[in-house]
Amino acid sequence: MASEKGLLLLSHVNVGLLLTLQLSICGAHKPQLEIFPVQETQVKAVGKNVLLTCQVNAQQPELITDQKWLDQNNMPIDENNKYTRDRFQVNVIGPQKLALVINNLRENDQGNFTCIATYQSTEQLRKSVILKTYVPVTWEDAPEEQFPLLGEDYKVRCKVTARPAPHVDWQINGRQVPKDDRFVMETDGLLIRNVQVTDDGTYTCRAFVMDTGDLQRREINVEVHTPPKMIGDMMTKLEAVEGEATSMACQADGKPPPTYTWIKASTGKNLATFSDRFGVNEITGQLSILKVSREDNGDFKCIANNGAGMVEQNVHLTVIVKPQIVELNNMSLSTGKEAVIECRATGNPPPVISFRKLSSPKKMINGLQPDDERISVQLQEREKGQKAGVLTISSLERPDDGLYACIASNKGGEDIKNAHLTVEFAPSFEVTPMKEAWSWDRRPVNLTCIAESIPNATITWFLNNRPIEKDSSFLKIGNGPISNLLVTPTDRAFYGAYKCLAKNIHGDKYHEIILREASVPSAVISAKIEVITATTITFSFTRPSSTGGRPISAYVVQYKNISTGWNDAKVKTWAVGNSYILENLKPQDQYSFRFAAQNEVGLGPWGADIQRTMPKRSSPEEPIILNDVPPTEEFITSNFPNKFDLRWKKPADNGEYIDEYQIKSCVVTRENNAWVNIDSDCKEQDLKSTELTSYTIVDLQPDTFYKIELRAHNAIGYSIPGEIYLRTIRGLETNMLHNEKTPLSSSLLIAVVVAALFVILIIIDVSCFFVNDNGLLWLICGKKKNRKPREDDAKLSSEGKGLLNNGNKDSKIRIETGAPIEDGFKRDTTVEYDMKKSISRTSFAGKNSAV
Repeated sequence: MASEKGLLLLSHVNVGLLLTLQLSICGAHKPQLEIFPVQETQVKAVGKNVLLTCQVNAQQPELITDQKWLDQNNMPIDENNKYTRDRFQVNVIGPQKLALVINNLRENDQGNFTCIATYQSTEQLRKSVILKTYVPVTWEDAPEEQFPLLGEDYKVRCKVTARPAPHVDWQINGRQVPKDDRFVMETDGLLIRNVQVTDDGTYTCRAFVMDTGDLQRREINVEVHTPPKMIGDMMTKLEAVEGEATSMACQADGKPPPTYTWIKASTGKNLATFSDRFGVNEITGQLSILKVSREDNGDFKCIANNGAGMVEQNVHLTVIVKPQIVELNNMSLSTGKEAVIECRATGNPPPVISFRKLSSPKKMINGLQPDDERISVQLQEREKGQKAGVLTISSLERPDDGLYACIASNKGGEDIKNAHLTVEFAPSFEVTPMKEAWSWDRRPVNLTCIAESIPNATITWFLNNRPIEKDSSFLKIGNGPISNLLVTPTDRAFYGAYKCLAKNIHGDKYHEIILREASVPSAVISAKIEVITATTITFSFTRPSSTGGRPISAYVVQYKNISTGWNDAKVKTWAVGNSYILENLKPQDQYSFRFAAQNEVGLGPWGADIQRTMPKRSSPEEPIILNDVPPTEEFITSNFPNKFDLRWKKPADNGEYIDEYQIKSCVVTRENNAWVNIDSDCKEQDLKSTELTSYTIVDLQPDTFYKIELRAHNAIGYSIPGEIYLRTIRGLETNMLHNEKTPLSSSLLIAVVVAALFVILIIIDVSCFFVNDNGLLWLICGKKKNRKPREDDAKLSSEGKGLLNNGNKDSKIRIETGAPIEDGFKRDTTVEYDMKKSISRTSFAGKNSAV
């Protein structure tokens, strides 16, 4: 029976194991829901956006239906849920993937969120996640700029909130807050007692929550404000001229910089708003008066204010009446007569009167003029405080004509008026520049005559000595002193010699103008190819034998492929004086060229025909370095010890685009009138930017010769290098310390140092001998010398002698000596020895001082 029961029990166990294995196998394929992120509890900050994704894990996902999200109240999250539809969104983001988006998370949004679904229309699947919220660190009152006042208590505000409650600590300029009574950390800020100027700086308020790991820093710039204080040499008395502009300066120091107000002391009115005559710059403190009035005489008050305080300063303005010329008359006289010009003026103080001809920069002196004794100046008194100046010119000449300035001046300024002295004379054509004129193709031309004369002259015209005043073929404009004759040369009879005759009561004068006919230039004699590349040609020309009477303004080339006609040719025009370069030609094509000169009239005939086959594509032309080498040198000197600015002209590319430049620098030396490389290891620099025409070579050695090579590269290869030799200037460091070619420099330096130390030791030993009866010299000579006791020795008690070193246990010895009283002051000298250096300090005490 026992064996049968055992067998029965064993059979039950096997059956159980088989059932368990079958269930486990079946369970592996049981559908389920998964939520991502996978943590069962999600902790999120308030105000953030949250994404939860529900995904189905099943072998037959197509059997899943009715998948949805439930909120904390186990209600479906959809458009019908009025509590969640504003900020909660459910989106299908893939097969059996349902995303829950919570926008702007709130503190009361925490709770259990559940994803549910139906499998095979019968089986309910469910998966939940716990969402917890926290309030992050938030700055409620923590301005980044705060301004305490000097000498007052101030709290640097830093009020923060968070849930859980945050911890707050402080740093000043990256260091912990000093542990003294002036700094007190409070819940809403850092209290500073008796603010000092040194409290300026960056204050860091740090708030953190250990439970959530939230950490925030707020840097607060603290600037201590100080009340203003007047600075500089401000003028307290000022003089200004009536009717002119003036300004007053007021400057104060404070933090922040103060603003300024100006007030008229007698009225108390703010000048910034009182009148348009006054201008106040509140930033610089300048008061501007556009036009000074006599009523402005008096005191002005400057007030500087910056919120931390204010300061005042008075300025007294004295208004000066400037000179005024009250009488000065013009006059007209003929040559040989005597002119007397009188000028009268008033002013306070009374003005000084002088004369100057406007065509001369110098004033005339009193009395006879050293360069012309015909002219004299006299100063005289007149009634009612007037001053008078009398200018006399005898035997008038034509150059005496013109404007004469009377200048009345005093400390308030000057008044200047001009009198015109007219000197009559016969006509003259000295200011008429026209000697010839040109016309062509019946083009009208204007002939101009200007006759100088007083009185004005009358002008008449002649052609080849024939009067033409009544000839309707000519148009005359003006009878004098300026007269223009408009000529339209309809045939060759209009070309010739034109004369204008000027006449007044003192005589007459002729002036001749030749009218010539212009034409186009003759053919260009020859054209020469100076430089040719694969795509460009540079020409030079032999100018035409005739310019046609007008200057040549341009040269023109007409060019074409040799296989085409001139009707298909291209044209390029060069202004005279420019480089005659023809570009954008095709390599290996054969061209025909012909040339013409151009002037105002037009283009001359074509000539100087040339045919040329262009070279094939090749490497670029040699770059032309633009750095100028002095004519007496073989190298250029850099302005720097360690760099050089290389400049060049972009070369022709010879048919292929230039894709880079290469700069090579080698250290060289001059031996036997030749440059020799010192080091074969030259430095190379490739420049990929082909638009560059300059580059700064760096890392050069001071006072060193270099050979600089510049090559251009295209698809075919490198150009011939352009080269220049360079010398850098000497650096700031001394050659004594760094030049390896002077092996004695280190020894010399050591000798100087040893000698200096030896001199210092001798000075110390001599001082010890005479002051302390000590030292090597005292050991040698002191015991043999019978010295009288000094006053200072007698005054020293045994206790004082024991404290020669001021009670210090270090190696310093302090000796104080009192010098005799000189000029009422006592000079105290202190010498300290610390066996390494000596320090001597001298202080002065007044004769009535208690020191």
